[in-house]
Amino acid sequence: MPGLSKAMKPRGFVSRPDDVPAFWAIGNLWRVMASGIHTDNSFCLLDQIVTDLGGGPCTHAHPTDEGLYVVSGHCSFQAGGQTISAGPGSFVGVPRFAEHSFVVDAPGTQLLNFYLPAGFELFVMGFSHPAQRNELPPPGLPMPPRRLVEQLSRDYGQIPILGLPAADPPGPDNMATKPLPEAAVQPFATHANNAPAYWYEGGLWTVLADSASTDGSYSVFEQLLPQGVGAAPHVHVDADEMFYVLDGVVEYLVGDRLERAAKGDFMFAPRGTVTAHRVISPTARLLAIYTPTGIERLVGSLGAQAKQRVPPPVGWRAPLVPDGARERMFAELGYRTVAVPSPFK
Repeated sequence: MPGLSKAMKPRGFVSRPDDVPAFWAIGNLWRVMASGIHTDNSFCLLDQIVTDLGGGPCTHAHPTDEGLYVVSGHCSFQAGGQTISAGPGSFVGVPRFAEHSFVVDAPGTQLLNFYLPAGFELFVMGFSHPAQRNELPPPGLPMPPRRLVEQLSRDYGQIPILGLPAADPPGPDNMATKPLPEAAVQPFATHANNAPAYWYEGGLWTVLADSASTDGSYSVFEQLLPQGVGAAPHVHVDADEMFYVLDGVVEYLVGDRLERAAKGDFMFAPRGTVTAHRVISPTARLLAIYTPTGIERLVGSLGAQAKQRVPPPVGWRAPLVPDGARERMFAELGYRTVAVPSPFK
């Protein structure tokens, strides 16, 4: 899909799981929370409710970076020759062209999948049935014709390795993967319970992916924020900013609109957009994504390693930094504060 013209520069938005396009395919419910048409093809995000026990793709690859966050349930991944056990709070990063597969091995599994650049959502939509209800599909829904999946795979760059995803179910003979010994980065897995964590801007920021692990493609944080904490109006000049609400309620300023987002909602602010947010529930847990990466430098340099995996205590102060260091880092990373009144009452 060609990029949008300058006159059609993407705007920020909040999407909600009950209001977005939803599809049934291979036993799963796929909800398109962000598509390439809304992000100038830089990014797409799919919220998957996965069929109990056995759902998942056989070994394949694609020319896009992929990130998967496990909201609930459990999956067993094969990626680049590694075996990865992924429960709630797990993040799995799969670089472009890395072989990978997974199988769902717990009921109630929900996954967030994102891809950079976009395009995978069109692959899924091409072989799916429009969902009649916002729930798992009924039993007996027919599989897509193999010829259709083959053509869509060619059109959107999906590479079958040991089988054809969306046509061949996963099994013992089609799940193995090979490593990429010469690749700049390898598949990786992190978990919110043991990844590096920092106190920054009044909240707990856990680093699930950074520049080193993704070759600068994206960074991911799980944030735990108390009531009243958030970010004052600001602009990321060179990075898109996204939040998925895992729990709680948050107010967002996105461009010229003030939105309220609750559990399951997603916010996208393209680079250059004025944005701000504030937690209005007792606490909120957010999945924050930035592309390209770099903001982890702010968190690590201007925050402090968390002593516990909770928000900082009331009255906590960030470490002092040399005069001008904060401003220089903001300038290097294209982070600009905006001198406008707070949008939050």
